[in-house]
Amino acid sequence: MTLLDKVHREVIERLGDLSITARQAVESVLAGQHRSVRRGLSVEFAGHRQYQPGDDLRHLDWLVYARSDRYDIRQYEEETKLAYAQALTAALGYLMIRQGDAVGLVSCDTAIRDFIPPGSTMAHLLNVLETLEKTAPGNETSLAPVLDEVAGRLTRRGLVILITDAFDDPLALLNSIQYLRHRKQEVRLFQILDPRERTFPFQGMIEFVGLEHEPRLKLDGDRVREHYRQVFQDHQQRLQSGCHASGVRMETCWTDEELFTVLIRALAWK
Repeated sequence: MTLLDKVHREVIERLGDLSITARQAVESVLAGQHRSVRRGLSVEFAGHRQYQPGDDLRHLDWLVYARSDRYDIRQYEEETKLAYAQALTAALGYLMIRQGDAVGLVSCDTAIRDFIPPGSTMAHLLNVLETLEKTAPGNETSLAPVLDEVAGRLTRRGLVILITDAFDDPLALLNSIQYLRHRKQEVRLFQILDPRERTFPFQGMIEFVGLEHEPRLKLDGDRVREHYRQVFQDHQQRLQSGCHASGVRMETCWTDEELFTVLIRALAWK
């Protein structure tokens, strides 16, 4: 399935048909239910089935209910963190183009790999989506110098949306975000994480393979779990506090969370 197909199914079909009243009803429900438990680590919609007694209510498709008063359960297929980020980027790009805003794209690792200046036509969006689909995981990543370079290229006020796992030096990342703010840019950060990166459910002796040239590491998952969780929480707190101090909205998105739920929260941002 192409990104355009995914955007059509996850955004156009699900947002476009909602009345204002139904949309407000859905947002009200989602305000108290930011996350949903899914079948596996998944965001790729696979289909509906009728609700049966005993099913977890968090699996209900509230949009179907808002339109038809019918209780249906949504089911999903597995998808990677990169694919989630690509789909979120494509969906946000579509929403902006639809309301007449210009959209550009920057992809990077330790340097800028793709740079598409802003444009506001659907043809331009298709170019962005084509570039997104070709994006592949790189090696090392260093966001701070890339953001500083991007800030230097921006000559007009606008909105910079960062979509990343934010596993970087938090001080350097926050300094670069502050520089973007100094350059009169509004900034929003979408942090994409796998739920296991928070819970660390690994048990017994586990060998971890670094994706950025780190050496292989064998650990007893049970013995290091609490330390890992504390380090993770400290990292998250530094990011959240730094973003708040800079006037930046930070949204943590989990790869088992439905993409549409994230988009509803984004639309509700003031």
